[in-house]
Amino acid sequence: MESRNPKFDTTPVHPVEDKVKLLLGLKGYSFKELKFKYCSDGRILQHGYWQSIDWDDIMYVQENCDVRFTIVNWEDEDTGFLTGYRMHYTS
Repeated sequence: MESRNPKFDTTPVHPVEDKVKLLLGLKGYSFKELKFKYCSDGRILQHGYWQSIDWDDIMYVQENCDVRFTIVNWEDEDTGFLTGYRMHYTS
């Protein structure tokens, strides 16, 4: 049986994460490009290589799912500006 390292596993681990993936898929985002990762204070949603998600699509997910996002931006000297979405479950 294959052992997974949770630090590097990007699959949903919470039912809300499955719904986030479904809702963003309905908005045209590729399931392959949506990843969930552990961060220092919870879980973070990554789209592609830390690409941004349209604000209206973030609002759509928050209106239809028990989650709130905090946008996290940072700059990498090699790849430019990066964006992640820290997730806060509301249920």
